[in-house]
Amino acid sequence: MAASGLARPSSVTVPVARRTAVRAVGTLLAVELLAVALYLRVTNTGVLAPRYTLYPFVWINVGVWVLLRRPAVAAARRRRLLAGAVAVAYFLLLAVAGGLLGGGGMSMPARIAWLSPGWGPALLYTGDWVSLTVIPFEVVGYAVLATLVYTVVLAGARSALAGLLGVATCVGCLWPFGAALLAVLGGVGSPLATAVPGVAYDLSTALFLLTVGMLYWAAGRAA
Repeated sequence: MAASGLARPSSVTVPVARRTAVRAVGTLLAVELLAVALYLRVTNTGVLAPRYTLYPFVWINVGVWVLLRRPAVAAARRRRLLAGAVAVAYFLLLAVAGGLLGGGGMSMPARIAWLSPGWGPALLYTGDWVSLTVIPFEVVGYAVLATLVYTVVLAGARSALAGLLGVATCVGCLWPFGAALLAVLGGVGSPLATAVPGVAYDLSTALFLLTVGMLYWAAGRAA
């Protein structure tokens, strides 16, 4: 009797935890959809392809989920410094490849572009030496990839090869988002807007998910 009494709480805790997680995810998705609906209503903006409006939430939600579940790796201070340096370099590489960070030009004051939630609000700045195009979901996505690379490098040098493969994958696939933002800011009828194929959005998101999954798997295996 005592044994069965002790086993009962664990059998109840698991379903409760799952229900709590499902409710949290459902609430998050509802808030995101509500934010998009409010934005479309307030700005009187039409949606030609709903999936492009929702892709930023795929990046953000998957990224947060992976970060919450990534393994903790114990390592010496020297290894942590090395892994941190690799992660920072990886983030900067993605930022440049994705159009978030670039060279300067004609100096312009910083401004906010009120794009669809996830795409915006975007911070735009051009200085004499540097230009910034801060798109929320890109920043989150890059930070997630950099954190996973940090974890992989921390776990072992052999697993770091997965991070290098992630660089090759994402650097080649993230450029369409920077071009797409310029197309939006330049106008739907601009030459740049017509030059960006719609499939670029789908490909970039698919490759982002592939790279996240690969790095997450490598981190879990090495930990």
